[in-house]
Amino acid sequence: MSLSLKTYCRIKDNEVFINGELFCQHMGEEPFLRMVYKEIGLSYPKFFKMDNLSQLGFLGAEMVLMRSELESFEDDEVAVVYANRSSSLETDHVYFESLESGIASPAQFVYTLPNIEVGEICIKHKLYGENNFLISHRFDAQQMLDQCQALFDDNAAKAVLIGWTESDGENYDGFFAFIEHNEMGDLEVEDLSELYSAQ
Repeated sequence: MSLSLKTYCRIKDNEVFINGELFCQHMGEEPFLRMVYKEIGLSYPKFFKMDNLSQLGFLGAEMVLMRSELESFEDDEVAVVYANRSSSLETDHVYFESLESGIASPAQFVYTLPNIEVGEICIKHKLYGENNFLISHRFDAQQMLDQCQALFDDNAAKAVLIGWTESDGENYDGFFAFIEHNEMGDLEVEDLSELYSAQ
């Protein structure tokens, strides 16, 4: 594979690691994802309308993309490939409860599709390349790198933002990486699996 890892981020157990270094951890009463939002100094009011899954994916993307020299790519040269196990199940439950109460919420309905998470990232960063959201039983490094390699082989992208996002209440499992096409690249499946499992 001709893949090179530029940067990565791990969000789990109320901690955020960037390239293996602790960036921040949950302290105080404020919800964890809102605390991370403030910690990285974002000013993006739409964030507060997103469901937990999209907030998780959005924050992971922010922390990776701000360290990836995004400006060196054309807006259609960066692809986004995300995946998770439970799709939008958490928001599905919330939306179902709103239906039972007789007041269906259009704002919640939007987030009953997991790929809206990818859409939020592409809108914010004006990314017009390929994008995809996969459902997988577990984090599958082989699948992720195969997706990257296929995009590179087809000249459909020069870099790919990958993400794994699981959200269940205040429990989050996020992994994000910016992977570039590089003939000298040496990123292997085992490397990516180890990074996901490290924290």
